[in-house]
Amino acid sequence: MHRVISLADALKLDNPIYIDMRSPAEFANGAIPGAVNIPLLDDAERKEIGTIYKHTGPEQASEQGLAIVSAKLPAMVGSIREHHRSGRTVVVYCWRGGMRSKSVVGILDIMGIPAFQLLGGYKAYRRYVLDALEAFRLKPPVVTLCGSTGVGKTALLALLKERGVPVIDLEGLANHRGSAFGGVGLGKPATAQNFDALILAELIAYNDAPYIVVECESKRVGNVYVPEALFAAMKQGPKILARAGVETRVGRLIDEYLDIYSSRGDEIRASIQALNKRLGNAKTAQLLAAFAADEVREVVRTLLVDYYDPLYGYEKADPGEFAFTVDAEDLSAAAARIIDYLKTLRG
Repeated sequence: MHRVISLADALKLDNPIYIDMRSPAEFANGAIPGAVNIPLLDDAERKEIGTIYKHTGPEQASEQGLAIVSAKLPAMVGSIREHHRSGRTVVVYCWRGGMRSKSVVGILDIMGIPAFQLLGGYKAYRRYVLDALEAFRLKPPVVTLCGSTGVGKTALLALLKERGVPVIDLEGLANHRGSAFGGVGLGKPATAQNFDALILAELIAYNDAPYIVVECESKRVGNVYVPEALFAAMKQGPKILARAGVETRVGRLIDEYLDIYSSRGDEIRASIQALNKRLGNAKTAQLLAAFAADEVREVVRTLLVDYYDPLYGYEKADPGEFAFTVDAEDLSAAAARIIDYLKTLRG
């Protein structure tokens, strides 16, 4: 029997597996976290059916869609059966709970595989995420880790998380480093739909924690935006200042970008050129020449001293403006000292 489930009830399931029947492009643009994409139509096929629908009509489009999908059904059913056998509750969805998910759940029922069709599809889930973020009330204080470029903030967050500290890695979720070179070598940045969903999941998971630690960021990270509830808490909560010398920071940035220097030259040159308005023609030309001559350390040092440090101002910041200051020359030791400080917040 064809079964449907509301999003509210689906979110209460203990161990669901969401099966997304949309095309790969639709799935990449936004999906329920953890969902598995088993598309009825690939991107080219979806475009073909859409063209037939527009120029010939729905009947012809349905017939062509059936011809395409019928050959895929055995493999599709087999894949979903494996997820069911793992003991998870199968929930199938498409864009708005239409024919794609309904037809698949009907076929699964015939094949003896229990599954739910998600009412409203992904559209309902996206609405839920936006409404939940707008109304979210964050309970724990948010501790913001600040420091100059290259000090090792991302590495410190990773160390803290490994040691059981509640951490939200905004740059990791955005797939962007939040700087002029932030997207180089990382591939496509996260879409707003996926970023919002991942952030919401993290906020819910940590909302009963004694605190949450994040890296200092602006409202925008790459092409996505930090939700207002979290951003307001970042501004209000205690701030930690991590410090390390210029040469240490240069070395860490070279280690981070080493593979990118040789494989993404065009992107790096474009990023340097984009700084022309702030650095001026002469300094930009000097950087481009140094990069062309493979003087990597000179390029990184110049960017730190002449661009990033003046931009963020942490090198001249008064430690008294921060709740805690930590020497980050040794990242493991710095993480231990930060944890000691965080323990004082539990009271």
